[in-house]
Amino acid sequence: MHHTDPATTALGSASPEAVRRAALLAALDVVEGGPEERFERITRIAREAFGVSGSFLNLAGTSTMTIKSQQSDTHFGPTIPLLDTFCGRTLGVDGPVLVPDARDDARYSDMPMVVGDPNVRFYAGVPLRIGDDHVKVGTLCLIDPEPRTLDADEVSLLQELGTWAERELAAGADEDRLRSVLTGFEPDALDVPGYRLAGMSVPHGVVSGDFHDWHRSGDDSVHLTVSDVMGKGMSAGLLAATIRGGLLARGDMAPDVAVAELEAQVAPELSRAESFATMFHGRLTPSTGRLDFTDAGHGLVLQLRDDGAERVLRSSDLPIGLHPVGIERASGSLVLRPGDVLVIVSDGALELWDSTLASLSELGALYRQSPDIPAFLQRVRERAVEHDPGDDLTVVVVARDA
Repeated sequence: MHHTDPATTALGSASPEAVRRAALLAALDVVEGGPEERFERITRIAREAFGVSGSFLNLAGTSTMTIKSQQSDTHFGPTIPLLDTFCGRTLGVDGPVLVPDARDDARYSDMPMVVGDPNVRFYAGVPLRIGDDHVKVGTLCLIDPEPRTLDADEVSLLQELGTWAERELAAGADEDRLRSVLTGFEPDALDVPGYRLAGMSVPHGVVSGDFHDWHRSGDDSVHLTVSDVMGKGMSAGLLAATIRGGLLARGDMAPDVAVAELEAQVAPELSRAESFATMFHGRLTPSTGRLDFTDAGHGLVLQLRDDGAERVLRSSDLPIGLHPVGIERASGSLVLRPGDVLVIVSDGALELWDSTLASLSELGALYRQSPDIPAFLQRVRERAVEHDPGDDLTVVVVARDA
């Protein structure tokens, strides 16, 4: 059973909820591969306990549903279009879903499995939720060709089986997978004649709320981003994945437009999570060195001049999720002259010294003392080992050749 979810390769094309589901399922590493006994025993017990024609453990992707385990006279899948399934149509429902007779329920009466083989009438399903945010990644469900319902005790039993399935899913989590999926959004190397771009993100724990990115747009400009989601761990990592996906979907837009549209998309979710995100997002025109940018409460940007001078770019705006609705964000610009360097960091870099903006000068001095960018980044890593920042750490360097 091999299925590659579109959200793992095109995060920007999926909804935030689908991005979170895809990231979690990829991290759990359970979608691909054949049947596993730890799931098979759950669906076997469910079918026998309820005396139904079929029981299933389903995992929801962005557009398809993968049947991880099934006990049924009729074999399905292994993948089905998500909107053609009970699971896909109930992703927004919090608790158990009971459908006594699908023919009489307008939500499901048009589905292929209802109007045709195996002529499903009865359906009952409970959500499977994973992670700090209890993201719904699938269902444990029952089907039967005869109309029926469940009493309170039977619903409780199905929920208990669902809890068992959730724990089996969580038991499959591998920290290295989590790190690579949720904080491994390292951008590919980008060849920009006359410039050198490099960066690193080091999570404080298994996953990080930081991310950095760069890419070329259609007009050959380079878009650069550093973002820091409040908090640590899986919750911050999933929010960062959502934000990154939303930004990628707006890859060719001017920075102020991209950030404004991104904020409209993710601010409600950040509010629900009682979180926010700072972000520096800019567009570099390589031929002139001009960098147009929007700084959403980030303010951790150091420009090192070729003549030895330096300046810190401050932010006058609030972070994403806290900026007043209807108030336009400020835009800025700078010019990287030949020999100039831009160093963009997250809060963790300040903790490597005294937690103040003076730490940026220390970072600048470390850069000037280093023979090249890889050596500089390695020295930052070494300092992080000696002086644990207690926070996620991201450092991005953009240097224009002299």
